[in-house]
Amino acid sequence: MLNERPATPLRPLWGATRRASSGAAIKLDGNRPRMRIAARLCLLGLLLLNSACQTLSGLEAPEVNLSTLSLEQVGVFEQQWRVVLRARNPNDRDLTLKSLDYEIFINGERFARGLTGEATVLPAMGDALVSTRITTSLLSTLGRLQSLQEHPGAPLDYRLKGSARVAGVAFPLHFDHQGRFQLPTSIPVR
Repeated sequence: MLNERPATPLRPLWGATRRASSGAAIKLDGNRPRMRIAARLCLLGLLLLNSACQTLSGLEAPEVNLSTLSLEQVGVFEQQWRVVLRARNPNDRDLTLKSLDYEIFINGERFARGLTGEATVLPAMGDALVSTRITTSLLSTLGRLQSLQEHPGAPLDYRLKGSARVAGVAFPLHFDHQGRFQLPTSIPVR
């Protein structure tokens, strides 16, 4: 009992009040500067978040569709295709496409995956062509395309699905487009 100290009540946080022995309320101001700093930091964070949302509000993903799909080269094990994509910018400001990552599905089956790495500027309310090459396996692709093409010359359904990396935007913008095309009539052999 020699080292016993009287119990002290825990100090309340954020400028709370405490009752004195007479019953009068005593305001504790010790945490008021910390509360002001915390409130200012929260306000600053909300303002930054609001300005970021205003920058991105109304920003629509570019519309990407298949412009040309042509077979360029057939080898023993693989073939090379030239893919031209038309990217449309529905926004009222220019967009710089840093890259496109896309998949092409033909009649519901995955045909190929492609990537672009060349930056392309899409003018406001305008469009631009993006040219890429994809390589596919000869046996699986030709067999699949022959089975898909029940009627020679009839168009095939395609789906172009992927994402666009745009300069100044932290996250990818996704696109998904469906359409129809016809297979090339001649195959260049090298």
